Amino acid sequence: MYDVVVIDDEMHVRQGIIHNTDWESVECRVIGEAADGKSGFDLILTRNPDLVICDIRMPLMDGLEMTLQLRKRGIDVKIIFLTAYSDFSYIQKALRLGAVDYILKPFANGQLESAIRRITSPQGSENTGAEQEEPEERDGRLLPLVTQNPSMNRYVRSAIRYIEEHYREENVSISTVAAALDLSEGHLSRLFKKDTGMSVSTYVTTFRIRVSMRLLRDVHCRVSEAARSAGYQDVGYFSNTFRKMTGMSPSEYQEKA
Repeated sequence: MYDVVVIDDEMHVRQGIIHNTDWESVECRVIGEAADGKSGFDLILTRNPDLVICDIRMPLMDGLEMTLQLRKRGIDVKIIFLTAYSDFSYIQKALRLGAVDYILKPFANGQLESAIRRITSPQGSENTGAEQEEPEERDGRLLPLVTQNPSMNRYVRSAIRYIEEHYREENVSISTVAAALDLSEGHLSRLFKKDTGMSVSTYVTTFRIRVSMRLLRDVHCRVSEAARSAGYQDVGYFSNTFRKMTGMSPSEYQEKA
């Protein structure tokens, strides 16, 4: 049985995680909770959990600083980060600090259990997990993307469907998506950010890069071909965007994938 601590400054999120997660199915139990990084740091030192579910943006001490202080003390507790911020710089810092996984808010039912199961199951151990992950799952962890689900606003679902159908077109933007849905850009922007955690433009970019990642897993696919198929006419711009989003160039990704 794994002992778990949950740290999140939003009480309804924290309580939702504690009470709505099927802990028994992942052989875990919650032994404590905290509402900020400083309290979470003290709680981890006191309770010595096996796993921490932790938000990144919190008062007093954020999740990244808390983890840094734990590592300085030699505490190598496993941490799954939760964040509503899709900026890859947060994820890069989390991975450098030894985070075992991260999930973008809002996350779907069962997503947290799946992340925990990758850690607690024998197949999800550090020695074998990366090798046994499916490519799509590995790409999803590297560059997460919220897909359509019934809990989303219907306009958000329609916007995602529009992006999926038109991402190859060079001029896809919040203007074109909003016009297609007969909504104001401001209204669509608020709805979209609430349900996906990212702006429409960031979603389009993330979707395009995920498409290119799938294509680049074929060693015979040229970077220029992947760029054009993902909606980029300028290969240099595509390569810069790819590196910014994933932390590596398209060629480096292709070699590793």
